[in-house]
Amino acid sequence: MFVLATPIVDWNAMWKIFLVALAAGAGVVVAFGFLLLGVKIANRSRADGTHGGGSRVGGYLLAAVCGVLCVGVVVIGVYAMTKKPSSKPAKPKAALIVPAHRQGPLGSDA
Repeated sequence: MFVLATPIVDWNAMWKIFLVALAAGAGVVVAFGFLLLGVKIANRSRADGTHGGGSRVGGYLLAAVCGVLCVGVVVIGVYAMTKKPSSKPAKPKAALIVPAHRQGPLGSDA
């Protein structure tokens, strides 16, 4: 399969795209998970008395940093999509030629 597609596909570029997409996709999911963990830590009940204001601030700080990271990745993605280079211009299709005067079905003037 690779032998047939080698003239058409740049495999080095394909691997780079695959690795960046995997890292960015998994990274955003992990960052969003830490965002949820930070919110959970910040909102944990203080009924047992073990969690003070420091854990609340730390949890919100973790959530804020991860939230900024997630929003930043989305903004970079939208920016990259809008600024991508244009593809090759399409070849112009043949124009419809309208004759100066119309001829009948057998080539005689109508």
